[in-house]
Amino acid sequence: MRSKRTSALRLQLAWVFLFLLITFPATKAHAESPVNATARTVGLAQLNGVLSSANGQIFLAPTTGNRPRMAERFERSGTLVSPTHSFPQPITRLKLTYTAQTPSGTQARLDVRGSTDGQRWLPWLTDLPAGAVVNFDQPIRAAEYRVALAGGTRVGPRVGDVSLAPTNQTPTVHAATVAPYAVAPTFRVRATRVGMVGGRTANGFIIPPRARFVALPAVSVLSTRGRDEYQVRLTYQGRSTVVPVYDVGPYNEHDDYWNAKRSGYPDLDQGWPMDHAAFYEGYNGGRSDHGVVRFPTAVDVGDGAWLDALGIVGDKAELEVTYLWLGQDPLAGPPTRDSAATEHVVDELGGDFWHSALLATSSMGCGNARHASWATGGSDPATVPIGRWQPQLPTAATYEVFVHIPVCPNKYASTTQARYVVQHRDGAVEVLVNQQSQTGWVSLGRFPFAAGTGGFVQLAALAPKHAAVWFDQVKWVRVP
Repeated sequence: MRSKRTSALRLQLAWVFLFLLITFPATKAHAESPVNATARTVGLAQLNGVLSSANGQIFLAPTTGNRPRMAERFERSGTLVSPTHSFPQPITRLKLTYTAQTPSGTQARLDVRGSTDGQRWLPWLTDLPAGAVVNFDQPIRAAEYRVALAGGTRVGPRVGDVSLAPTNQTPTVHAATVAPYAVAPTFRVRATRVGMVGGRTANGFIIPPRARFVALPAVSVLSTRGRDEYQVRLTYQGRSTVVPVYDVGPYNEHDDYWNAKRSGYPDLDQGWPMDHAAFYEGYNGGRSDHGVVRFPTAVDVGDGAWLDALGIVGDKAELEVTYLWLGQDPLAGPPTRDSAATEHVVDELGGDFWHSALLATSSMGCGNARHASWATGGSDPATVPIGRWQPQLPTAATYEVFVHIPVCPNKYASTTQARYVVQHRDGAVEVLVNQQSQTGWVSLGRFPFAAGTGGFVQLAALAPKHAAVWFDQVKWVRVP
């Protein structure tokens, strides 16, 4: 039974609340007015919890559902990707203009990217200020912008008057360049299984059972929901699959470790993730963007790719990851080679390397490009592992052949007689290399090679039983 005192108290509180609303109206700097999306917006476009109205204002919806991991500290978050801006003629510079209101406790981020053909996209240039002028070394025919917003329950940012326009002004930002003959790099990194069924990724994808996607620690290569602009090839013990990048993390948000010129943590080597450096080397005091690194992982993998495509048992593994927006897929057939290039490198994780048996891997981060393979020696040529580096040489010429011998910790001493066989245009020759004393790049000599794949370097693990035979990179350098 309700008392009269309770009813009177509620009536008093209602009058006080009405008085406060009249006396202290909410401002944009402190709280948002309630948003009725149906009544207030015309031509509404919604993506991942962000609303865009016809008057050019972009703001958060009253509720944005599950939060992605990278925005867990906010009550609401979301992103919006613009329609594609196509240009009648190729351009090299774009100016980004916009206005933004970001009350305390909120964030707004504007990103831009370009495409040379409207199909393949360069990585996003992230967190650009208003008035930024982006320079593209490769003329582009299309561009898009992305707005990422985050805020609290009653307060949120607003962005308006966004435009992308060609300009001749001095550039303030330079976009990455992908060489036309580049082969996508492959690095061996630690990986973990995502799980999180029903959770929401950074691009708004709700994770279903057996999902096939990955999370990488940089917002610059986050695919749009429903698209696959940025993909990786995952390889594990001979099984391989290609999946899109749909999330950011797990430890960092700006660690583009796959780039030769890193924007995040530029003091680290290419292919060496920041969380790996923190865990194995104590970099940054062992901490990442999201706290202490308890175990290293540079890629999170959806259950469908992890369990079904790769057949991995457990929640952690070392994978080979190929970053396909950076060039040709090395496992999709012989790559197109530049006839003007003077150097051709074959990586033991690339498609130009063949091996007869499963090879062991180096300690994490050891070897050229931060990885190498090895096998214990044996005396039977029919059973020992064999590796072959076999490039697609674009021109017939004399090449000096170099092999890379890593210095990696191992319970077995390196062999003193690694028997490399060089198959060249005029025959074959065996060259012995002492992998204990000859390290780094070691020349096997100069030989004539025909164009194509007829030439190669082969190494069999013919060595004493308790010796390690190393398989790392081999390169062909054209002799002037």
